[in-house]
Amino acid sequence: MAESGCLLNSFSKEFEDFLGNRAQRKDFKKPGRSVLLKQSTKLRNGDFVVPSVFVKAAFPEQANLESFLSSKEATESLLSLSLPVQHLSTSDDGRLCLKLSQPLTFHKVLSSVEKLKSNYGCLQSSGDKVAIVNLVPNNYRTCDDDVNDGGQSLVQLRGVLIASHVVALLKAGGFVVYNVRPNMQGALGDFWDSLCDGLQASVVDSDSGTREKILQATTESKYRISNIQERRHSSSHDDVDTKDCERCDEGKDTSGDRLTKTGEFVLLDLKKFIKENNLQTGKEGYDPNLKTVTVLEGHQPTRLLEEVIFLQRTLDSVQTKQAPVVVHVASHGRSFHSQQVDMTWRTLNPHEVTTSQTHLVYNSVAARKSASTTEQLTAQDFWRLRHAQMREASVLKYGDAVQGAGWEDTITAMTAAAIKFELLFTSCQNIAKLDLSIKESREGPQDNKGGAFILYNCARLATLFKHYQEDVQAGVYPDLPDISSVDFSLLKEEEEWELLFNYILPYPDLVQGTVVEVNKTRAKILTHQVCSFLIALSRDLSSYYRRVRVLLEPRAHLLPVMFARLHLLKGVQQVMHNGLSLLGIQPLAQM
Repeated sequence: MAESGCLLNSFSKEFEDFLGNRAQRKDFKKPGRSVLLKQSTKLRNGDFVVPSVFVKAAFPEQANLESFLSSKEATESLLSLSLPVQHLSTSDDGRLCLKLSQPLTFHKVLSSVEKLKSNYGCLQSSGDKVAIVNLVPNNYRTCDDDVNDGGQSLVQLRGVLIASHVVALLKAGGFVVYNVRPNMQGALGDFWDSLCDGLQASVVDSDSGTREKILQATTESKYRISNIQERRHSSSHDDVDTKDCERCDEGKDTSGDRLTKTGEFVLLDLKKFIKENNLQTGKEGYDPNLKTVTVLEGHQPTRLLEEVIFLQRTLDSVQTKQAPVVVHVASHGRSFHSQQVDMTWRTLNPHEVTTSQTHLVYNSVAARKSASTTEQLTAQDFWRLRHAQMREASVLKYGDAVQGAGWEDTITAMTAAAIKFELLFTSCQNIAKLDLSIKESREGPQDNKGGAFILYNCARLATLFKHYQEDVQAGVYPDLPDISSVDFSLLKEEEEWELLFNYILPYPDLVQGTVVEVNKTRAKILTHQVCSFLIALSRDLSSYYRRVRVLLEPRAHLLPVMFARLHLLKGVQQVMHNGLSLLGIQPLAQM
């Protein structure tokens, strides 16, 4: 069994080998197409299917297929796979249908969850994979000792949450992760700890001599352009944002340290570097408008070069023999600047370390039912709006009981969860659309309730197990037996199998599948996938919990099914807690 608890991928490979060894024709596979497809609905007809095109290719003659289906050896071999297959059959449209042994699968999957606990779905790091996550700010104060006041925008807040989630996903994938420049507590206010817990900048050595090495590399670079006239004839793509990034505030008196507005500008010829190193440009590569970039003004480093220095200092502090991957997380409006930093760093890297760099670009934030962005709304405003709505909803449901420190902590936790789900639920490549109306409407999707709904279901499960333990102590129920002695064949409800098969079982594969590509110029990380999974799980759990009674009367013939249900819901609870952990959300014990 995989260390993270992944079973689906292992099972798929095992079954393909199983089918290939028994197929009439061995060349039935097609490149880029999966032989085995997992079902999520109508599971009574089969948990997995093999499309008819593969069945016909593997068994051109019907007699061979019938012989395969009736083979006792094949039936026994299927029970020994990572997921035990109980029955094989063909459908009317020629597909091969696989039905798992539910009792054996319940036991195998839930035992894995119980064993791995908080590590279920996560790979343990061996130290051979290292990542540096660089959150590219939407402002120009990028030195580590600056106050990052641009973090107050909703776009920047979305970037911080995405970067935080990327860090968690990379760690879950077995990476050792270093974070760069996420410290914005002073700018975002008191609610920062509730929203961005755990995203702290990695400590780097400020006396490593990195600055001198980078400045020396700038002086010696063969891509250096020091003639002012050359700059005038270079790319006009150094837009206002880039120029602003390269200069300190004009009104600030920095005495002799102030960057001069006249004198020599030192540029790097990025276009030449790209051409000589045969780097890909275009949709899947670097922006073809990368031509030159200013790194020195009056012998002082520009802001862009300061970013490179800080990144190099972080790299110097990484204790690993393996070359790390650097993931630049940038808004759509700062993606060009992010690539400028990337290319500048490549040209000046003094250690000749093959450091892979990749770029994850996220889109803006807009109000639902409006094409305009939300630039006028700060992160603090958004927090206050959601906090007030959470308080109002709590008062409507629980009345005068909503008071005191305990309730304040609960409302704060629900607000943080709601905001995280709103800004992460949408794929980072798409615009995050928020409902910014003061009064909640019953029309349309209620994204701002997603996080609170999940926490509510977590609290439901916590209360269930609390009541069970209280009854155990009171002598009403016996202790929950070990999972090895539980009879899972008693779980007859269709929803019970769906909770295991659609959520607990695929959770590790889902987590490991979020980091799709970090070795190319454009990163592909599915930052919305965990949110979507948790919302779907909460909906199905809520439906099951309303319909099925878990704590039954303490009669001997009812206890076995109660024990099976409790073990199933323990698995659900663990998966929910693990998923929330990837989002930096603490589950609630009660509402």
